[in-house]
Amino acid sequence: MLEAGRLIDFFDDYSPYMEIDLMKLEDGYPDTNSGQKCPHLYRCPACHHDEVIFIKE
Repeated sequence: MLEAGRLIDFFDDYSPYMEIDLMKLEDGYPDTNSGQKCPHLYRCPACHHDEVIFIKE
């Protein structure tokens, strides 16, 4: 699995430039902001399977 980056960066064209704490309120995961976790997207280069893995900040 290869890391593709923060999940919130894939929401739209301007997501990478938005404030991270504000984007965490909109990411669909209820505890990312309070739990100091950041969802990252991992992708398998062979089968193109995507998986979200939470990284501790």
